[in-house]
Amino acid sequence: MLIYLLDMNVIKNISILKRFCLLAALMCTMAACSDEEEAVAPSFPEQEIVEAVTPGTAHTLSFTANLDWKVTSSALWCKFSNGLTSISGEAGEVSLPLTISDEAWSVNELTVDITLIMGNEEKVIARYIRTGKDLAVMDVDGNAYNEENKLTLSYVNNDVINGTFSVVTNFAWELKDAPEWLAIDLPLKVKANQKFDLSVQLNNGYLTEVQEGVLRFYEQNSDRYYDVPVCYSGMPEGVIRVDGLGSAWNWTVSLDGSQYWQAALTEGDEDVEKKFFPLSFNVLAQNNEYVIRCLGEENGWMNIDENLFYQCKDDQHGNLTLSDFQENGGAKRKGYILAFPKKDYDEISHQGTWPDCNTLLDAAGKDVSEDVIKYVIMSFEQEGTQTSSVAPVKVNVNGEGDVEATQGLGNIMNPDVLDAISQLYFADEANKNNYIFNYSVPAGSFVTITPYIKNYFGENAAIGSCEVRTFSNPYESNTSIEVNKEGETYEDSNVYFMCGDEPLIVIFKDENMMICKVLILNVE
Repeated sequence: MLIYLLDMNVIKNISILKRFCLLAALMCTMAACSDEEEAVAPSFPEQEIVEAVTPGTAHTLSFTANLDWKVTSSALWCKFSNGLTSISGEAGEVSLPLTISDEAWSVNELTVDITLIMGNEEKVIARYIRTGKDLAVMDVDGNAYNEENKLTLSYVNNDVINGTFSVVTNFAWELKDAPEWLAIDLPLKVKANQKFDLSVQLNNGYLTEVQEGVLRFYEQNSDRYYDVPVCYSGMPEGVIRVDGLGSAWNWTVSLDGSQYWQAALTEGDEDVEKKFFPLSFNVLAQNNEYVIRCLGEENGWMNIDENLFYQCKDDQHGNLTLSDFQENGGAKRKGYILAFPKKDYDEISHQGTWPDCNTLLDAAGKDVSEDVIKYVIMSFEQEGTQTSSVAPVKVNVNGEGDVEATQGLGNIMNPDVLDAISQLYFADEANKNNYIFNYSVPAGSFVTITPYIKNYFGENAAIGSCEVRTFSNPYESNTSIEVNKEGETYEDSNVYFMCGDEPLIVIFKDENMMICKVLILNVE
């Protein structure tokens, strides 16, 4: 019985233990089911793409998070309100301010990804595309070239038109072509932010008129470009330019009229190139507003445009041709070609109401007027068959004996000297060139000059007075040179003085102060 009772208690305890274990197992199962119910999957929003954001702008990123979250930015130029590129928060409705800065801003478009992290998962939920800088071509002061700030070529001092412009760009560029009126050494390739001196030159044939165009700066390896306006202001009104002649003075035409040449540029240089006619040259003016007048000497009188011993053809578009010189059977004869801006000619001729002979010639009608000599673009003399009857000037250097000077100006190229001599009014003005002589002496020479002058009435005469001028100031007498005069007759009247180291113009006058002869002393 006792054993039975013990067995019953054991069985009872075992039953209670089983129930307890069953209850514990049931509780564990219920707990496990509760954990599984609480493990929620993160829910991500659809990706948003925002294009064309610019530095300095603020944007707001909004989304709903069902779990605690963290957001990151992939670029330093896109930051959150904490000034960083990452920020965290709790589940719920989220609005995040974003700031777009100009850090590392260039002409290139850049993208930033905004990544949302929840649990063990992450996703790019937004993408912002920052626009690149506008292409810019600037001067060295940072001013952009545009319609208000063009690359401008100007006509200055009758020079060939060219210019050098400093350009700086914010992109690597290349220049492939240019307007047809511009000459540029192409192609060009230059790095970004590098100062570059761009040299441009106006092409022939575009000098007179205003020109407009663009230089297209292409971004390298791209179709993008920046247009820089470029212009040329044209020749100013009232300006004349002559191409193809050089100096207006010292031209000579052969006796038979077939050749022409100009005195050598260097005094004493006899290597002169002779060329055959025709001679072509250009006269340029804005809108071709120029007037050509041709003068030619015949029997001591000056003709204008008609009855000339040569022809000068003008197509009215600036193209002139000099030709058809007649053979000269008489004394040397001279001619002039004058080119006027139209407005100047209209003013000189009183709108065409005054004849050319009253405005272009001197009072005697035998030479060009001093008032219009600045418009001479070519002055020439044709060789003659008649020998001059003018007695030569004789020069004695340092007591070595008299030597005859050479008739003519010699190889003078100084325009001021030529102009000053042309302004001298001779007693025999019609044949003034016959009374000009030249001679060369060493610097520091003591010279005695016997000029053998004839007075205004053509009579043999003694020197009335003598004036000496220097090449450096050919318009005024030089009083620092002491000129001594002696002799009372045509044969023995002379002057003597000491030369310095500068060429001189020695002017001999009669008793009535009329110029009778001129000697050019080339001091070497």
